[in-house]
Amino acid sequence: MKKVWVIIKREYLVRVRTRAFAIGTVISPLLLLGLIILPSFLAERGGGGERHVIVLDQSGDADLFTGIKSRVESRGSKNGSDSDEGFRSSTQFVLTRLSVTAEQDPQELIKKYSNESGNKGPDKSFLVLGPKILDDGPPEYHAKNLSDFSIRALEGAVSATIAERKLMRAGFDASKISQYMKPVDLKQFKIGAGGESKEGGMRQDFMVAFALLFFLYMSVLFYGIFVMRGVIEEKQSRIVEVVISSVKPTQMMLGKVIGIGLVGLTQIGIWALSAGLISMFGAKVFASQGGRVPSIPFNLLLYFVLYFVLGFFLYATLYAMVGSTVSSEEDAQQAQFPVTMLLVVPMMIFGLVMANPSSTSSIVLSMVPFFAPTLMMLRIAVINPPAWQVILSMAIMLATIMGFVWLSAKIYRVGILMYGKRPNLAELGRWLRYN
Repeated sequence: MKKVWVIIKREYLVRVRTRAFAIGTVISPLLLLGLIILPSFLAERGGGGERHVIVLDQSGDADLFTGIKSRVESRGSKNGSDSDEGFRSSTQFVLTRLSVTAEQDPQELIKKYSNESGNKGPDKSFLVLGPKILDDGPPEYHAKNLSDFSIRALEGAVSATIAERKLMRAGFDASKISQYMKPVDLKQFKIGAGGESKEGGMRQDFMVAFALLFFLYMSVLFYGIFVMRGVIEEKQSRIVEVVISSVKPTQMMLGKVIGIGLVGLTQIGIWALSAGLISMFGAKVFASQGGRVPSIPFNLLLYFVLYFVLGFFLYATLYAMVGSTVSSEEDAQQAQFPVTMLLVVPMMIFGLVMANPSSTSSIVLSMVPFFAPTLMMLRIAVINPPAWQVILSMAIMLATIMGFVWLSAKIYRVGILMYGKRPNLAELGRWLRYN
């Protein structure tokens, strides 16, 4: 045990003292924050600038255009209070009305005005309000670019104004229509394990679940590959031939796996402490900007650490086994593919599990030992699965880890001294039979 401890200490200190560890500890949370915030930022801000829209109005109702323009301008302004649909875009829509008779073909006008300025002028967009727009006729939007998220703001303004004009035609009091049309916010409460309800929401649950899932996936993958590369480096430098004379191969493998695992726990501990400080001191800052810092319960962090430890030991033994069977990084890239795919598959199906975490398929998938670190962690973050499911998944993982430690140790003790051609399955079978 003393020799194992020496290896653990060496593996831990060598990696913790590197600049790569310090940089990775800081960059990884910032990268995740960027992945979460940037898409929302771009979606909400749209493309920015002005977008000229020619409204081809065949409705015969001038107030319809006035209402649409008023709503669009109020959403475009920073102080606009009309945020019914929740659209906040920096794109400024400039609407120009062109009265069109019911007999005219809007498509001909679109061709005429879109080609008028050629490629030099700004792109023009067209909003067609047909003659039956107030009788279930759909409005049409024509533009060269339909991928701009700010179009949703225009769509919301058109929809709300059409509904308002229909109500006015039906005889409703014009002064009360805006009150009738005011949307009702559905407050969402999450039921806890004890049956108590706590205010929450899909957005907050998704952010927490995705953050934990991403960190768990990246940590297990990163440190698992660390173990594999460490084994390959020792084989290439022939250091292992000296070390193996005083330490058993199994002790060497366990020391390496545990040492690198402690490096991962150190990094996760720093991330958890940082998250706690941000939650404590950054909540007021986010609240002042209209934001909200998602709260992460302590028991969720505890589960995160447990599944990281279990997931790391499972995949680290597999990566150590892969490293012992190859002699170069090039061979390792091919040999590690099946192991890496076991980690990638849960990331590909996490959306299905998150949508229905209590379904039979979600429960079964979260019990698979190779998927449990990510999918069971995801289910815990989204809902409160029964305790027996969590315990059973951990028990299955522990049994799988013990089996693969035995299997990996047998292959490791032979493969660590093998060089040259990568062994095939028949050779690996012979290595398992060696005493």
